[in-house]
Amino acid sequence: MFKKYRIDYLLFGGSAAFIVTLLTIVIWIAYSYSAQQMVQNTSYYQQGLLNELYNKVDIQMKSIEQISLTASRNTILDDVKLPENPYSNYKKRKEMESFLAQLTFSTPDIESVYFYIKQPLQSDSQGPVKFIEHDLIKEEDWYNPAIENNDFGWIGEHKIRTAQGEKQVISFIRKVYSAAGDYRGLLLLNIKASSIKKLIESHNPAANRILLDSGGRLVTMIGSESMSQDRIKAYLANINSDSGYMKTEAVSGGSADSSEYLMVWAKRFNRDWTLIESTPWEEITGGSFRLAMVLLLAGGSAMLIALCFNLFFSRQFVKPIGLLLHEMSRNSVNVNKINLPTGYRNEFGALFSGYRKLLERIQELYASLEDQYRRQKEAEIKALQAMINPHFLYNTLDQLNWMAIAGGQEKMSTILELMGKMFRIGLSNGESVISIRDELLHMECYMQIQQIRLGEQFALRVDVPESIQDLYIPKLTLQPFIENAIMHGFHGKKEGLIEVCSEITKDAVVVFRITDNGVGLRDDWQQPKKRKTGGYGIRNVRERIDIYFGGGYGLELLPNTDGPGTTVFIRIPVLNNIEGQGDAACGKL
Repeated sequence: MFKKYRIDYLLFGGSAAFIVTLLTIVIWIAYSYSAQQMVQNTSYYQQGLLNELYNKVDIQMKSIEQISLTASRNTILDDVKLPENPYSNYKKRKEMESFLAQLTFSTPDIESVYFYIKQPLQSDSQGPVKFIEHDLIKEEDWYNPAIENNDFGWIGEHKIRTAQGEKQVISFIRKVYSAAGDYRGLLLLNIKASSIKKLIESHNPAANRILLDSGGRLVTMIGSESMSQDRIKAYLANINSDSGYMKTEAVSGGSADSSEYLMVWAKRFNRDWTLIESTPWEEITGGSFRLAMVLLLAGGSAMLIALCFNLFFSRQFVKPIGLLLHEMSRNSVNVNKINLPTGYRNEFGALFSGYRKLLERIQELYASLEDQYRRQKEAEIKALQAMINPHFLYNTLDQLNWMAIAGGQEKMSTILELMGKMFRIGLSNGESVISIRDELLHMECYMQIQQIRLGEQFALRVDVPESIQDLYIPKLTLQPFIENAIMHGFHGKKEGLIEVCSEITKDAVVVFRITDNGVGLRDDWQQPKKRKTGGYGIRNVRERIDIYFGGGYGLELLPNTDGPGTTVFIRIPVLNNIEGQGDAACGKL
């Protein structure tokens, strides 16, 4: 009798309870989504506010820096030696004191000005200007040996003693030099910390915000003390964009506690500051957490009721499912006859019929595997191609870095022009193969960079016919061998020569021969060796050629027979156009 009734009629009672469960789950998902939206909206608002505050802080700090620069270049501070005449001494002190005091009077944010010099002048203890013995700077709480290596910089929030008591300030230091370039002293501008805090507070005293300098050091902060610098440093490495947000856990004493925060930041690539705001996670989502728990309890109760109904009705259709599983376990493709009942006129009848059709169509699935295999190979090629570019860029930029460290910048214009050409060829509008002409240009640009770095005694000689240069080759095939010859073959040598030549054989194979007169291959070069570094570029070229063209093509490394050095043979098929790369990747050339 069960064979002629639809299953939806039999499961109507259980479905009613299941719908209640489903609705509860949907409500829970909607709550989770709304909480996420709440976090995103909050972060979006905070990012906009922080960007505005960041600009205000940057303008304020830049104005202080400009004031200190103007003061340091004033002729009044050019000569700080004391005259021998007492009256001249008094006049000199008054002149300098009046000039520096004007800085505090003209800029309300400046609390006081300290001038550290070797021959300090007598200063008014009640005034905003103090002349201090230069050697006493090392006894200050804020002193850092790094100050001696910089002409200017910011000092984070600290206390100073004034006639009105201790005050919190943020200081900017700048060294003062004479017109002849002689060091005169250290000018310290003490900025009222309350002014900067009020600037980043922006009518929200409950906010937790922290201002860091370019080195990640604390300048000032407002809000909870849980917003410590140790906690910020633990996540500072993840702050790698102009603005953003992330969920973090508070860090105290090297261990994480249960407090979670939403961190939002703002910074600029060419600016000196990072402004961060931290909001406890529970303040954002805590209001809806109780509602979520109520929904979860209701959903759990509904699921329990639905489970009882479904267990009862599931027994009614276990038998046909068992028959289907039995046939699926004993039958293979086109081997045994399917023994499934045909009297079912409900969903199980359609399931049995669908299983029969499924077996008939399995052959169609096998037919599609070849196409899937080809697509998989193409994906592997793309992955390998994506791997070679970062490696190449890293090595090249590393050489540029050494150049910048070793000398001046007069050669950087030429190097950047060559790098631009290399980047353009490397990108190639997303193509995996390029013309041999472009590949040779890419190789020659790299060699020119190395000649600028090492000297013209390292030469590259190219002998490739024009007819071959119009053919195509997987990009970044030749350059890794030039790089390998320079970095390893010519290591410790004062001169070297690399020769690149090419020809087309009778069986339509393009053969490249790359020869250098370097130190040659090691004695154990043929033995397999696991390396954590090195050999990446050559291995990548070998694997890409194998995936593109299959057997019969590839590369071979041999020691020179007529002297020291190494010879590399690269064999690829003749490619007359880019469209041929798809067939070549499948070995159908």
